[in-house]
Amino acid sequence: MLKAARKEDMRYGHVAKREISVESFIPYSRHLNDTTLKTKAGYLLKTIKVEGLPFETSDQVDLDSRKNIRATLLRGISNSRFAIYQHTIRRQVFDQLDSHFDNQFCGDLDRTYQKKLSTKKMFVNEQYITIIRRPAKSKIGLMSELSRTLFSKVDKDHQKQNEAENLRALNEAVNNILSTLKPYKPKLLSVKKDDHGFYSENLSFLSYLINFENKKVRLPEQSIASYLPEKRISFGRETFELRGAAPNDIKLGAVLSVKEYASTTGAGMLDNLLALPHEFILCQSFGFVDRQTSLSAMNEAERKMIATESGAESLILDIQDARNDLASGLSTFGEHHISLTVHAPDKDRLDFGISDILSVFTNIGLISAREDVNLEPAFWANLPGNFSYIARRSLISNKNFASFASLHTFPAGSKTDNHWGEAITRLETTSGTPYWFNFHERDVGNFTVIGPTGTGKTVLLTFLMAQAQRVKPRSVYFDKDRGAEIFIRAIGGDYTNVISGEPTGLNPLQIEDTPANRAFLKDWLDLIITSDGGAKLSPQESDILSDAIKANFETPPHHRRLRYFSELLAGYDSGDAYSLSARIAKWHSQGEKAWLFDNEEDTLSLGNSTLGFDLTSILDDATSRAPWLMYIFHRISALMDGQKTIIMLDEGWKMFDDPVFTYRIKDWMKTIRKQNGILGFATQSVRDALNSDVGDTIIEQSPTQVFLPNNKASEEDYCKGFGLTHHELKLIREISPESRCFLIKHGSDSVIARLDLSGMDDCIAVLSGRTESVNLMDQIISETSPDPEDWLGLFIQRRTQT
Repeated sequence: MLKAARKEDMRYGHVAKREISVESFIPYSRHLNDTTLKTKAGYLLKTIKVEGLPFETSDQVDLDSRKNIRATLLRGISNSRFAIYQHTIRRQVFDQLDSHFDNQFCGDLDRTYQKKLSTKKMFVNEQYITIIRRPAKSKIGLMSELSRTLFSKVDKDHQKQNEAENLRALNEAVNNILSTLKPYKPKLLSVKKDDHGFYSENLSFLSYLINFENKKVRLPEQSIASYLPEKRISFGRETFELRGAAPNDIKLGAVLSVKEYASTTGAGMLDNLLALPHEFILCQSFGFVDRQTSLSAMNEAERKMIATESGAESLILDIQDARNDLASGLSTFGEHHISLTVHAPDKDRLDFGISDILSVFTNIGLISAREDVNLEPAFWANLPGNFSYIARRSLISNKNFASFASLHTFPAGSKTDNHWGEAITRLETTSGTPYWFNFHERDVGNFTVIGPTGTGKTVLLTFLMAQAQRVKPRSVYFDKDRGAEIFIRAIGGDYTNVISGEPTGLNPLQIEDTPANRAFLKDWLDLIITSDGGAKLSPQESDILSDAIKANFETPPHHRRLRYFSELLAGYDSGDAYSLSARIAKWHSQGEKAWLFDNEEDTLSLGNSTLGFDLTSILDDATSRAPWLMYIFHRISALMDGQKTIIMLDEGWKMFDDPVFTYRIKDWMKTIRKQNGILGFATQSVRDALNSDVGDTIIEQSPTQVFLPNNKASEEDYCKGFGLTHHELKLIREISPESRCFLIKHGSDSVIARLDLSGMDDCIAVLSGRTESVNLMDQIISETSPDPEDWLGLFIQRRTQT
């Protein structure tokens, strides 16, 4: 790709002549290949961007284990010709999702929510690892080597051979890192091509370190060193200034360098920096030192301590332990530096940032200094490979470096390139970073929501459905206590309240005559006939049922009712108490369940893109609930044709808690997935979910799980039942319901997110109905019409007044 780029007309390659003084601080010369840069000194380097390891919800034992793996990785590539830089870039972002909604309420909700989020500072934490391979040190003088390089073809060939060998060693080390850090989701930066031509991800990263601006950097025609600087930088006593071309493009910055380390290190020492409301660049370097040099340094330090009789017995013991680990190969050592460059638009915010960062350093035992005389070298030391500008170095072990460079992060989700395109919505994390929420993990979008009463479960469900309307799905909501009815009607949906004893308007016998529908009717009739717990159908009875179904479709539509179907069955049986016609008697005519399906006409209409059904009156009546759900799901499944479809079920586990669904639910979930649909199950009782006949299947088939606060959450239910870690359980117990925070587990992500709708009372009243608000809606609709344009405004007005 790099060769192809060089053949193109490089429209972006021309830049203004740069100041030599700035250019001289930048060590890079050119791209050696798509993924490798070469410095002026002959160093080769590659950079890996990692999403990072979620730490907020992880058990400490897991974090310690990951730290040990990182330490082992470092020990495996230990060689004095290798050095590693690790950068954490925390920068403010202003990303928003497209706000195109066909429905007015959903559009208004989104705009109000986005406006609220825009008042808060949002940041992202980006992690980079740069691996540097240094050439072997020459044993002859510089002038002699220069002479050989310039005038000897043999030495030029030798130089190319050495470069190829260094590249091979670098590739091997990088591949090892990519493999070991797979849980961190690493990506090797490279040259890419878009609609405007070729650009370099490596140069984009380095450009940010110099210009504090996130942008794609096109491949240059000239030296990288002269190409990268885009802003004028001026250094003062303690502060530097970056000034761009625009009058308001000014940033002030300062560099804090660690000069004394804590007595001990542990996994995630610097994690508290990741939640600060400031932009900064955290830079660390670790240059491997060979064993003999490390041992000599330790011996010298020990001699000085003994000679001064400083009473530092514990430090002497620490040195002896470190020397033993080094000698036995249990650890390796390197020269380490750590600095943090904070920047802000003005002095007040810069000082605020410095104060917060110093506080974090102090709390973990790091003593730092704000660079003054050394400010300019400290700034340029951020660039990988600029070893000569590092003023404060310390010899530390690979285990220490693994603690400092934890690569921990707060999950961010995925804003684009998801199964349904852009993210469904943007939530907040506790660190002030955005979390782009998606239902899908690859092509599976089923999800669960667990939360006791009063934790905002209905608001969360309806909010997610409202935000999902940006992808224009078909939406079906199975409700309880009419909690979502106002919302369903507000977005123009049809809502059916299933009331025990009142005709439902359902008549499955009137569905279209197709092989699939005949097979469904056979299963459905089998269900209602055996619903009293009686014996299963015999092979002879099954054949009778098939014949009766065939005869049903040969009669006029108005004769396709259970009462007439019973007469068909009566023609085949003996008429005793256990005959088919007798067992189906309660489902028609004057039977106790006749209101469910023995209706003159099947009035079920699924033409509206949004449907709601309230199942409160039959939720605890399995005899009625199971055949009702079976028919509705058959009709919905038959309707699915690849259009995006969301089916949400409040108290979904209870709805399907029936043996008849145990073997069907897995097929349904698979069929719905293949037709681009998703199922969302919510419950207020974890125990109900786990005891359900379909509980295990739903959990296994749902890659996204949301857990609302519950101070009574049990280890048995949450850890053993849902597979949460003990720390995740602890967080669920400790989160306040008033915080509107909850735990999201999505694929490998585990994050505490927040849905803050404070100050959006009108929206909340629509998203979650109460008895009084639902009654108010009923009254207003009776005065106007079911069209939300007629009643919704009045509802909000009167609700506010009352």
